[in-house]
Amino acid sequence: MPSMSVTPNKISYSAAMSACEKSGRWQIALELLGSMPEIRVMPDAYNYNAAISACAKAGRWQLALSLLGQMPEMSLTPGTVSYSAAISACEKSGQWPLALDLLSQMHILQGTPDAIIYNAAISACEKGTRWEAALAILNAMPVILVIPDRISYNAAMSACDKGGQWQMALEMLIQMPAKSVQPGRISYNAAISACAGGSVWQLAVHLANLMSLERIVPDEISFSSAMGACEKGGEWQQALCLLGQMAAASVEDTVARNAAIVACFVAGQWQEALWLGQVIVVTSDCNLGSSFGALVMESEQRDLLAVELSLTARLSEAARQGELFPGAAVVLDSSAGFRDTPSAEQDPARSKSLLDSVILAVTSSSVKRAPDQHLLRSMSLPYQREMALLRHVFASAQPGSAAATAEAIDDFGRELGEAGSWAKFAGGSKAAALLAAMSGGPPTVRSDEVAQPGKSVRGTRGSVLEIGTYIGNSALRLAATLPGVHVTTLELDPVLVAIARSLIAFAGLAACVDVWTGHSKLLIPRLSKVVASGHSSVRPCFNAIFMDRWGSQYDEDLALIQQHGLLQESGGVLVADNVLSTAAASFLWQVARPGELTSGQGESHQADGAKDGGHQNLNSVQFVSQMMVVQEVADTSEEDWMSVSVSLTRRGTNCTADVELPSELAELQAASERLRERVVTTGGREVARSEMPAFLIRTEAVLTQFGIFPSG
Repeated sequence: MPSMSVTPNKISYSAAMSACEKSGRWQIALELLGSMPEIRVMPDAYNYNAAISACAKAGRWQLALSLLGQMPEMSLTPGTVSYSAAISACEKSGQWPLALDLLSQMHILQGTPDAIIYNAAISACEKGTRWEAALAILNAMPVILVIPDRISYNAAMSACDKGGQWQMALEMLIQMPAKSVQPGRISYNAAISACAGGSVWQLAVHLANLMSLERIVPDEISFSSAMGACEKGGEWQQALCLLGQMAAASVEDTVARNAAIVACFVAGQWQEALWLGQVIVVTSDCNLGSSFGALVMESEQRDLLAVELSLTARLSEAARQGELFPGAAVVLDSSAGFRDTPSAEQDPARSKSLLDSVILAVTSSSVKRAPDQHLLRSMSLPYQREMALLRHVFASAQPGSAAATAEAIDDFGRELGEAGSWAKFAGGSKAAALLAAMSGGPPTVRSDEVAQPGKSVRGTRGSVLEIGTYIGNSALRLAATLPGVHVTTLELDPVLVAIARSLIAFAGLAACVDVWTGHSKLLIPRLSKVVASGHSSVRPCFNAIFMDRWGSQYDEDLALIQQHGLLQESGGVLVADNVLSTAAASFLWQVARPGELTSGQGESHQADGAKDGGHQNLNSVQFVSQMMVVQEVADTSEEDWMSVSVSLTRRGTNCTADVELPSELAELQAASERLRERVVTTGGREVARSEMPAFLIRTEAVLTQFGIFPSG
């Protein structure tokens, strides 16, 4: 405009900032706002509203609130749009207390807010899992003559869903017609999801069927939520019925089909599950862990080698067709072979031949050795980064040398950091801390057992379980550092399993490490059972367990470990990585909160003077824990925490009392789950770079407040 001798005015800037808002360019919107005074155009409320909205859409709640606070300084009065955008910014980030503060300010400065403002506040409470506050706002609206609409009820029901209050969500759905508000698809979906979360599969299925009677067409969310309820209840027949309804409605959803497959596995109907898996199409954006992971798991556990080879062949073909990184095809083709191949001592020629073929194929591929900037920008296909690491190791390390393999992995991680990327494996100080902690574990009580789901076990001094294999980095380091100890490692993604098996075989540790495909919630129970007929084993007991998970996943796995008695009762070592960056608040509250807990009349007491470490009961097992500060291998300036817990003598179930998770820790964990969702859906790095620093500061402050922090 200036080049055409036209001076931009307030309307010009407002329109440009609105364009930036809609395209997520919040930085440019702020630059435009800041540049207005330079050409003697003073911003008005519309300009500020556009900038606040841009920040709100990007989840930049601090900037949105800062702009709102600047408006009075510019002699501008924030209006409904200003407050609505600021509350929306708080909503997206789960800052429900700030959203309620803004709502109170509006009452004082602007009079009664409208339904849009109230809906944003309810949504903020929903994001913060504050269902009580959401219901309080909903119930207060009619009192001040603001009529709740469908959006109000939907947000409140979603808050009840996330708060585990399925009865309240169902009650609101029933009440809506009496309040002259007709439920819509989103309303039913929220209620179905709440019933699924409450494991009330009958009601979830009934609501899904009721939608058709109310002439509301169910969508992917409707079916997947109802199917999730059937999965939890093991109602495989009902799950198949829902799949039939989906087909009749011309709805195809991989999440729903995966839930039906898991429901069949849980109910022992593995033939039905494998049949359902025949129609799954491998694409570059599908979650192979959720879809193929359970199928490959079952074929491995039941020694269905032909089925396993058929499944991996489908994945290999998808790689060759460009849906996955083409180089992954060769490791997929060899995955079952590495699992089924006898040890090198029994058949050295066969083992060497298989490994040599993989090394030759990987090193002759087109993947560059070093992760330079050009390579990182081109890493758009799934598993391209992992295959680049595998090639780097094969090209630079000596086969059969675990130490050289580990050093090559660390070298790749450092190159990732120099290229501005990040590494998802534990190397450097993290690896050192892990190995030091796990080395402290005593030999397992049952020294003649090794955990191998559903199979007879080999003799060894002890055994270690890892949950979250990724590329096999930690597993091979553990096997190399702990002679005579057998490592069992679990990984959901069959492609990562194939890469890990290749890497471990290259390091010469295939006889010491078993890499199993499958979700921990399905595999952990099977570690204590006989799966295939003709095999016999007693329940294994691990002397050490390493978990590399996120937030609430630690709770789920720990509950299963305790339920099935898989950790040695006295002196067993439990290590959890990334407990600071993932804000594993509930898990740490269970294993590391300070103070001795004693039973009484349902009360708990904290020992005087307890500040760090501590004892904790969970399913009649106590722990003493310590936090360790560790650095990332790709960037040593990035710190995280690793928790190390040692189990104490098992006690009776009435010897100690549980203490409810404080609300501050519950809110922190909820924020962690929201962050995880954004990391997964956006690819991770940009979210991690922009949000993680502030999140780490908040996490450390909250955990320290409750006596959970590194000693020293």
